[in-house]
Amino acid sequence: MDFELSLKNKRVRIWLWMMIPALSIATALFLFIPKEHNYIGILPIIIGYFIYIGWVIAEKKKQR
Repeated sequence: MDFELSLKNKRVRIWLWMMIPALSIATALFLFIPKEHNYIGILPIIIGYFIYIGWVIAEKKKQR
């Protein structure tokens, strides 16, 4: 199976659409919340990743 890493690929577009805002939110959280609560900053990245994986699974089921 070929994987094309370009914006023509729908999965790449969706991944960028999900992860760029998640990374921006995570960076803001790391900068603005106290150091003892920095673990909260990773949550947007994890949530964005799981939403993306859920979309990939749903898309595969829809294609069958």
